[in-house]
Amino acid sequence: MIVNESVLSLGISLIALFLAGFLGAKINQSLVAIFIVVGIILQNFFPVTIITEFIAKLGIIFMLFMFGLEFSVGSLLNNKRKLFNTGMYDLLFNFPVGLVLGWFLGYGLLQSILLAGIIYVTSSVIVAKSIIDLRRSANPETEYILNVLIFEDMFIAVFLAFIIGIVNYGSMDAKGACFVMLKTSAFFLFFIILARTSKKFIEKIIDIEHTELFVILILSIIVLSAGAASRIG
Repeated sequence: MIVNESVLSLGISLIALFLAGFLGAKINQSLVAIFIVVGIILQNFFPVTIITEFIAKLGIIFMLFMFGLEFSVGSLLNNKRKLFNTGMYDLLFNFPVGLVLGWFLGYGLLQSILLAGIIYVTSSVIVAKSIIDLRRSANPETEYILNVLIFEDMFIAVFLAFIIGIVNYGSMDAKGACFVMLKTSAFFLFFIILARTSKKFIEKIIDIEHTELFVILILSIIVLSAGAASRIG
């Protein structure tokens, strides 16, 4: 019975998303904001279940994967200085706003730092989806937007490691923060080395005639990588 209700609520939610998205596309609006509003409305009528949580996680994973396809590693390496300068401007202008706001609201130092991180970081998923929907991938300003997102993603990895170290140890313990940062760095380094050393092997694996098998392989790699990252922490 619970499974049937979950499937029914999921079906109704998908229909509602389609109708809202269809109308939004007719008036040339971004689907991201429309989907968020529909989700906020529907959560009052349908309970959150394991199925919906799982699908939501998959949606975020696949969106980040699509964002990665739009990004060029070569462009990053060739524009390291531009990436750093753009990211630093973004950090210096936005991060202090959260600190000041936290102080104004009477929060402590840790709470103010958390608020600053929330205000500073941009949602890569929403921005990437908006860029794709509006067909702005080839626009000159998109490069700067992607530079900001990349810098924010790298900063937030260090920021979260710092916060986790504080929460787990109850104080600003450098040991805990460094351990989390080392795990994160090792995880990314593994995939970088794998991509550089196993290019021919990977090309042979993905050279599959059957489209169905290719899709299953790609999905399994994406989900497995995300699961490994979640397990490592």
